[in-house]
Amino acid sequence: MARLDDRISAELKTPDDQVSEVTIRRRVWLVIEMVILFGLTPILVYMLLYEYRMPLFQILPPVFLVFIVFLTFDRTFSWKKLLLTGVSFKQLLSILMILAIAGPGFVIFAQNDVPERFLTFPRYAYDIWVMVMIMYPLISVTTQEIMYRVFFFHRYKPLFERDPQGAIVLNAVLFSFSHIVFQNVTTLIISLLGGLLFAWRYQSSKSYWALVLEHSIYGNLIFTVGLGKYFYTGVSNF
Repeated sequence: MARLDDRISAELKTPDDQVSEVTIRRRVWLVIEMVILFGLTPILVYMLLYEYRMPLFQILPPVFLVFIVFLTFDRTFSWKKLLLTGVSFKQLLSILMILAIAGPGFVIFAQNDVPERFLTFPRYAYDIWVMVMIMYPLISVTTQEIMYRVFFFHRYKPLFERDPQGAIVLNAVLFSFSHIVFQNVTTLIISLLGGLLFAWRYQSSKSYWALVLEHSIYGNLIFTVGLGKYFYTGVSNF
């Protein structure tokens, strides 16, 4: 009898009702998925890093691969479109204008917060500094932005169709949370501010390369002025 009632109820539902149910189930799944990928994964990375002393360079590639697989098998996503969308003059000008304000702020903060480290990296370890200036954008920035901006804003777009600002704020919070591996409040604050900027940049421009450029500038600036100590785990990568 119960099965018959369920069948009759299903037949009486309108197409809009059925679509609504599918949408609700889809949204619930996306929320659960987001919690796993962006909430539980950083905690797992933290445990592997500090309890099992596994270097980040060993932990992060498999994590990154998960995001690549998701995007590659998503028929609504195009790698070609992503990689061929360049940086417009307007976007470049915006990046430089914000840098003109934020850049000196980082310099002043570093001079007062870590005076003993200020500019010591390029002055006393020039070869390593050059390597970091090249490898950080190529390896770290590109992967971070695939996971935290490209994947996030594509995959979870259905959750924020009416609240784009909410997507920016949540993305920045999750991006900041991923930096718990560095065990420092200053790191979380810097990452939160950067997350807000990068999330806004990608949402407004849809340019992956504008995003990579901007993130690279601030990341390299942080390492150059001596704030890199806030982004070091203490666990050797070798």
